[in-house]
Amino acid sequence: MVEYLKEFLSDPFYNVTSKILLILLFGIILNRFFKLFLQRSIDKIENTSNKTRIKFIGNAIDFLSYTIVFIGAIYTIPSLKALAVGLFAGASIFAAFLGFASQKAFSDIISGLFIIIFKPFRVDDILKIKDEIGTVEDITLRHTVMRGLENKRLIYPNSWITSEPLINWTLVDPRVNKFMYVSISYDSDIATAEKIIKEEAIKHPSLIDVRTEEQKANGEPILKVDVLSFDNFVINFRVPLWAEDLPNAMGMMFDVQRAIQERFKTEEGVELAKPSQKLYIKNEN
Repeated sequence: MVEYLKEFLSDPFYNVTSKILLILLFGIILNRFFKLFLQRSIDKIENTSNKTRIKFIGNAIDFLSYTIVFIGAIYTIPSLKALAVGLFAGASIFAAFLGFASQKAFSDIISGLFIIIFKPFRVDDILKIKDEIGTVEDITLRHTVMRGLENKRLIYPNSWITSEPLINWTLVDPRVNKFMYVSISYDSDIATAEKIIKEEAIKHPSLIDVRTEEQKANGEPILKVDVLSFDNFVINFRVPLWAEDLPNAMGMMFDVQRAIQERFKTEEGVELAKPSQKLYIKNEN
């Protein structure tokens, strides 16, 4: 039995296979250890900047682990090692092609590092890019992943997202001032409409008070309803709704609009605007 085991271990094929398996096992265990450690760190962190850095480091560790395992496996097999050395040493055309093909990937990696360093956005930030709104879920070495409003995943290359104008609703101050617009007919009473709008907006639990102590002392109202404009057949109000973040602001606006519409149905002298047209016929007789 001992002689058979010695013969087995001395076989070049099994020797190479065992080395490859050991490299793979070592890479997987090391990767899992670091990922578990980073995940526990993320669970304990509330600061989004630190959470973003740790997620990015985790993605970088993934890339480095797989690269090290791949290179280690190649150098374990003598024939593959000789082939790899020959390709990289003598194939200048291949090296030039590889360098050209990797320019885009390298650009994405550098852009990812810039995102981590300069922080135009972080994990859990709410962004608007072109016509898409979503929450940043992950920033990898090559791309940024966002969760859209319909729960779809939006994946943008880092080099592209850093060159596009974007709106960040969470950076510095997550509070949102969402403007709600209400239009009433010219036959409606402006004072009554303003009163209803204020009452329905103020009683919503998501509305926050952003007045300073000085403004409160001067008696400024928590909510100001402005008459924005007079159009062809409507009077337009603009109502600034302050909320803790964008989801709360959007939900509040939907609720208040529904409540206002129900109140307008029951109140005398107020109705929502609707298109109207008067026709004047000249009598020539």
